[in-house]
Amino acid sequence: MSDLQELGSTLMPSEAQGVLIGMWLGAGRTSESQWLQELVDEPASLAIPASLRALYSVLVNQMTTADSFGLDLLLPDDDAPFQTRLTALIEFAQSVLYGYAVAKGPAPQHLAEDVREVFDDLQAIASLDDQADGSGDDEADDEINLQEIIDYLSAALIVMYIGMHPPVPTTESTLRQH
Repeated sequence: MSDLQELGSTLMPSEAQGVLIGMWLGAGRTSESQWLQELVDEPASLAIPASLRALYSVLVNQMTTADSFGLDLLLPDDDAPFQTRLTALIEFAQSVLYGYAVAKGPAPQHLAEDVREVFDDLQAIASLDDQADGSGDDEADDEINLQEIIDYLSAALIVMYIGMHPPVPTTESTLRQH
């Protein structure tokens, strides 16, 4: 049983990560407790399990570190069936949009063009038909396309975050003297 199930959540890890990413995109820094409130019905008395604390910590590091080139998305491995991976990607995108809405992120028309493009892509991914099975004449193309979408999202979500919440430049005057 996963920590999410033990907390009473029906979400998959990729969906929990998507909610967290969406909340960070919509509101900037989001606390672990705010995130937990969206994962379970009654979080008030629950301690956050170590695995979820680690997921939160990794995301914070990836979102706020200048040398991060992409997020490590918690999607099924390449050896999982195509259908499973496609469904997980669609649910992940839906979860990001849910987290964004919960955090009351700006309306898409108020976003910068490059940020709005990522938002629009998320909406398109979230509305994909999950009935494609990755078999048939285009099986190899389907696999390549799915991996390209995952790779794109990994980097684009950081671009979206930076576009919405630009880092404060450090100068000699803003550095703390020791």
